[in-house]
Amino acid sequence: MNFKTIKIFFLLIILTALSAFGIIKNGDRSVNFDNLNFVNTNLRFISEDTVNKLLKQSDSFPSALQKRDLNLDKIEKLIEQNRFVRLAEIFLDLEGNIGIKIIEKDPVFRVLNENYYIDSSGSQMPVSDLFSKKTPLILSKVEKKHFDSLGVLGKFINMDSFLKNHISGLEMNSDSLVFYIKEFQYKIKMKGFQNFKERFNNYKFFYKSVYRDSLLPNLKSINLNFKNQVIVQKK
Repeated sequence: MNFKTIKIFFLLIILTALSAFGIIKNGDRSVNFDNLNFVNTNLRFISEDTVNKLLKQSDSFPSALQKRDLNLDKIEKLIEQNRFVRLAEIFLDLEGNIGIKIIEKDPVFRVLNENYYIDSSGSQMPVSDLFSKKTPLILSKVEKKHFDSLGVLGKFINMDSFLKNHISGLEMNSDSLVFYIKEFQYKIKMKGFQNFKERFNNYKFFYKSVYRDSLLPNLKSINLNFKNQVIVQKK
């Protein structure tokens, strides 16, 4: 082993030792609980102050704690217990400051008679005092077995620019769905949740084809239960 190789070997040892020392010292840093930094967060249903209070009242946030002792997963799960929160991410910078990123649930229907939301993942979500999102109203009682299907349906409607501004409400009767629209008085009928995307696409094609005619104001209902067909009933 020549002198140059020995020099490089000892240099690597020194760098490794310094790195390990830096990690140890970094782990000894105290965590700053007084300056919580909310990152890329557009909170509507829950406030930053509520999150602050939730964390500072928790056993996960004692008055003094070193970085190595902070359980980030536990804190994330604590925030995610809030019924407005879908996902929470917690991270620390080198100075011991805490960063928080929160993704809220996205409501797609509001159940009118019991006053709660159904979100895009099919879970129940309470109404917030801070913000009210405009969604189609469900005018009937909803069984929990339909939550998942309603989440998928509502997400589809919310992401479709036409349907989002067209559908105002929904009534469920057994396995039948009756949709109310904003512009006209007719109702859209659909049996169950199967193939709803295809059915709505048929409806959109029909609507845009006859929109300028005098037909739509004179309709009582539109039936989408038949494959590749739109059956209309006049008043």
